Order: sequence, then structure tokens, then C-alpha cells
Amino acid sequence: MKMTTQKIANMKNVNIGAVHADMLPDVSNMTFDNGMNRKERMTSFLRHTSNPYCFSVGSVGVKLEFPEDAPSLQDALCTFLLRQRSGL
Repeated sequence: MKMTTQKIANMKNVNIGAVHADMLPDVSNMTFDNGMNRKERMTSFLRHTSNPYCFSVGSVGVKLEFPEDAPSLQDALCTFLLRQRSGL
């Protein structure tokens, strides 16, 4: 699926309060193959969630928001995955 600026904007603008957590992809049991490179792991996450800004962890809806001067989603996901890998 090709990501356009409009599709990304729509994903970022989801109102998490209007979405039931059980309707969102649950990432709580998601694992990553450490044999995959960073791009492959991120692609896998995107396939599983369909919207990297809005998903659930168990029964809790989660929406990621980043200030304009914050690191990119790619950098934030990489940091998260590295922390998960190291057990933090």
C-alpha cells in the first residue's frame, strides 16, 4: 500500500476517544524476528497495525502523537524496538 501525505494525515488525526479498543489491532503479543533488518521489522509492524499511530495493548487504546520537532515515527519505533529487545 502506497502511503500518501493525505493517508498519513488521516492516520495521525484519528480520535482515539471515538474508537473502541477492541476494534484496534492488539500489539501486546506481537514479537519481532531479530533476524530481520530494521525496514523489515517496521514493515511487519505496519502490516500488523495498519495505523502505526493508533492501536491497542490488551484492552487499552493507544494513540501515538509527536510534536512537530520530535523525532520521526521511524526513529521513535526504532528506539522502542531497541528498548524492547534489551528488556527495558
